[in-house]
Amino acid sequence: MADSFADQLRTELDSMEAELARLAARRRLIEELLNLQSASVAPVAAAKPKGRRSVRRPARTVQRQPRGLVTGKVREFLGQQGEPAHATRILAYLEQHDAAPRSAKPMATLQSTLQRLKETGEIENTGRNHWRLRSPEPELAPPSPPVSGSAPAVVTSTTRFGSTPTADR
Repeated sequence: MADSFADQLRTELDSMEAELARLAARRRLIEELLNLQSASVAPVAAAKPKGRRSVRRPARTVQRQPRGLVTGKVREFLGQQGEPAHATRILAYLEQHDAAPRSAKPMATLQSTLQRLKETGEIENTGRNHWRLRSPEPELAPPSPPVSGSAPAVVTSTTRFGSTPTADR
C-alpha cells in the first residue's frame, strides 16, 4: 500500500514539474516578444507568478534629447512657415529631423513645450492648435533730445533737502 501511495505522489510531482517547465518556456517566449517591441512603446510588465520573488532587472531607459533641441527646432520650423502651423505638422517636422520628444506621449510633451514658449512670449496660438512665431513688437523710441535754443526742463521738488516732516501729535 505504501509503495502505491509513493508512486502516486511521484507521478503527481512529475506532472507538476512538466507543467512548470511548460510555463517557464512560455514565459521565456513572452519576454522575447516584449524585448522585440519598439523602444518608443512603453514597456509592458510581465505577469508575476504569485508567491515567487521576481528577479530585479534594470529598467529600460529612453535616451533624452539634448536640452533645447526641441524648442530650437520648433522655433526653426515656425520661422520657415508663412502661416500658423498645426501641432501635428510641428511634430512631424521634429520626427523628420530626429528631434521629436522621446516619451510615451510625444504630442503631450510637445504641447507642454509649446505652452511654455507661449508663456515666455516667443510664440502665439492663433486658435485650434495652430502656432506661429510672435511678431516682434516695435521698440519704444528713445526720448528725443531737447530742441536747441530752448531752456532745459526744470524739476522742482515738494520737499527740501535736510528737512524732516512735521509730526502731528
